[in-house]
Amino acid sequence: MANNGNAGKAVKVASILLALLFLLNGGMKVAGMMVDQFALWGYPAWFQYLIGVVEALAGVGFLLGRMRFMAAVVVVPIMAGAIYTLVRAGTVPQAAVPTVALLLALFVAKKSR
Repeated sequence: MANNGNAGKAVKVASILLALLFLLNGGMKVAGMMVDQFALWGYPAWFQYLIGVVEALAGVGFLLGRMRFMAAVVVVPIMAGAIYTLVRAGTVPQAAVPTVALLLALFVAKKSR
């Protein structure tokens, strides 16, 4: 039982961290603050807004216990795409944040089922 309590606390902490990350990053994208970066990576401007809306909604989902699993499932492919994009662009060190987010999202998904 103690492990379930600790796991529950870890899921809550991971969910809060993910919520902050995706609300901030999603908000930046929705605000149009990354148009140049997306263009540099070869993506159209509309893609930034789409990803931003999905990330922001996922950020809210991480704060709602019943939506955590869905939020985690949604961000996993987005983070995989971010990692691919950063590695392809030759900015491998920048892939650390999406890699950690991907791992945390997988943890939240597994423990929130």
